[in-house]
Amino acid sequence: MEIVEKQPEVKVIDTLERLGFKTASTKLKTLSEKKRKLAIAYEFYRVVTEEKVADFQSKLRKKTANWDGRQGYHKLDFVPVESYENVPTPDVLAEMEVAQGRKCFDSYEVAYIKQVEDPLLFGRIKGCPDRFFIAQWDNDVSIDDILKPNEG
Repeated sequence: MEIVEKQPEVKVIDTLERLGFKTASTKLKTLSEKKRKLAIAYEFYRVVTEEKVADFQSKLRKKTANWDGRQGYHKLDFVPVESYENVPTPDVLAEMEVAQGRKCFDSYEVAYIKQVEDPLLFGRIKGCPDRFFIAQWDNDVSIDDILKPNEG
């Protein structure tokens, strides 16, 4: 019989659970799971911080203010995939399946600019402000518009 040694954190969770410390056990499990998800996400995906989104929004606003003589400007909007009404391309769906298989994201969202066809797909982790780039539809809006090639 092979003995499999548990990680110290797992042992503590098991002990807390066994002794009736349910709230402490649940809290530690949640933190442990978040740590696991973040490690996977930061390893496999480019990271887009809130600051990078704000910088892009600012550039987009300056670039498109009073565009074609119209009032207003373009803006990058984020919508949960459940609410997105257009059909992603097959390659984006395939990348999302890979991301789901890694079990590191709590939710997914599509970033798009109204009147521009090709959006971006991001993964999100509850409690983390960063967005994790998964795929893009074409090049109308590109991750390279938000991040430099060596960033993220």
